Amino acid sequence: MREIFDYLQVKQRFVLCYFSLLAIINAYTIRHCLDFSLNRIMRESKRLSKAKPTKMSLKGKPISRSSRNTVVTFPQQTRQKAGRDVVKITKRQMKEKLLQTSVITTSNSSDVWTKQVQILVTVSFYAGYMITHIPGGRLAERYGGKWILGASILLSAILTLLTPTIVRNGGPGALMLLRLLIGFCEGPTFPAVSALLAQWVPENERGLLCSCVLSGGEIGITFVHLVNGMGLKDEDWAVAFYVVGSGALLWFVGFILVCYSKPDASPYIQNSERDYIRRQVSATLLTTVEADEVVNEATPWSNMLMNAPIWALIAANMQHDWDQQEMAQELEKLLQDLQTKGSTLWKGLESSLRVTAPHLYSWLASLTSGTLCDYLIAHGILSRTQTRRLMSWLIFVSISMYLVHEKEDGARAWSVLAFGAYYAGIKVLPLDMSPNFAGTLMGISNGLGSLPGLLLPLLQQLESEYAIVGSIRAALWLICAGYISGDVQSYNRMPMRQAEG
Repeated sequence: MREIFDYLQVKQRFVLCYFSLLAIINAYTIRHCLDFSLNRIMRESKRLSKAKPTKMSLKGKPISRSSRNTVVTFPQQTRQKAGRDVVKITKRQMKEKLLQTSVITTSNSSDVWTKQVQILVTVSFYAGYMITHIPGGRLAERYGGKWILGASILLSAILTLLTPTIVRNGGPGALMLLRLLIGFCEGPTFPAVSALLAQWVPENERGLLCSCVLSGGEIGITFVHLVNGMGLKDEDWAVAFYVVGSGALLWFVGFILVCYSKPDASPYIQNSERDYIRRQVSATLLTTVEADEVVNEATPWSNMLMNAPIWALIAANMQHDWDQQEMAQELEKLLQDLQTKGSTLWKGLESSLRVTAPHLYSWLASLTSGTLCDYLIAHGILSRTQTRRLMSWLIFVSISMYLVHEKEDGARAWSVLAFGAYYAGIKVLPLDMSPNFAGTLMGISNGLGSLPGLLLPLLQQLESEYAIVGSIRAALWLICAGYISGDVQSYNRMPMRQAEG
């Protein structure tokens, strides 16, 4: 394989970024696959509960009052009356038949899939997802992002493939546990990707490459929508889980074969590229084995948690995830509308494109914003912090304009611009602030930033009842723009001082 890479002049940092992008896409398809299928799962459960009733023998048992509403099967004894067949059964005959035959009872699926159960199924993923962010980041820094990221996607893929079987045999309780486990396994994805990017991506390419990778969720949401929309019939919902799970397994095989945690460990990288990455990565990044051991021994938790830019980063992540959850719900509603009308994805192609296009536009906008950031920093027009704050101000203006024009056609363009600026200005900050602890910072910011996914029903209710909530959200972006920093923070250098001492 080394000969192939050399012949094609493939840069290994681009290969690493490509597979990291696919990892984020897989993570989002796994996360949102159930969101787009839950209604069809409930309809199938209801249909099967009627088609396959539970049999309960009452032979030898007295009849209770509840038997009056029980359906009983036995040969008809009829007589003609008013042009209709009427079953003539005396009370004594009914009692005898009940004692001799089986009684068929049906359970109502709506009693099982209540609104509260649906909410618990949805939020159970985020409960597990938040738990493993910080541990995943520290493990990626200690043992390398390759195996942490690979294990995260692999386990999530296996559980996704098992979802149809578990749902059909275990019901909503088993599905809640399954989604909790999937979230638990998927939690280290973003921290591990950040740890990899800190090692592989040169500073002068960070805006473009990192925003390209970290915005992959926009492609993932679009892809899972298309996969679910290909089969709108209730019985086809399992296909999406098999496609998503199989794709993640294929990614794992390719990722393990060609990607490595650090450039020095890769047998496929050319010496010229390795030297270039060494010269261009952050000067404060510790890359030697001895330095890694120092980093592993000391994590400056108190300094991190007392750092104002981190809390600005957390607040920005929360608001972004809130917006992204709401956009994903719009896709889900579109699928429901198409299914209600008896339409397919392709018949409703215009509607599908109208809703999915913003996600693709957001990804493209992130590439444009990232390229602009790299240009401004490389030519000394703005410092790194000023550039990230410029993107934050752009987000603030875009969010404000979106709220003003929320009911108009141009509102979506403002949200697209906000999402694009977010990935180039906010999402890459863990790599700016602390290259040595990029995984841990991403674990803190993205883990706590996922809180809206856990509390989304409550947050949406508050936003609908109190108009001031939208204004508060816009004001928070303004505060974040004033406190975020693209400079390397003091706690990043603490291990170096210990090593020198």
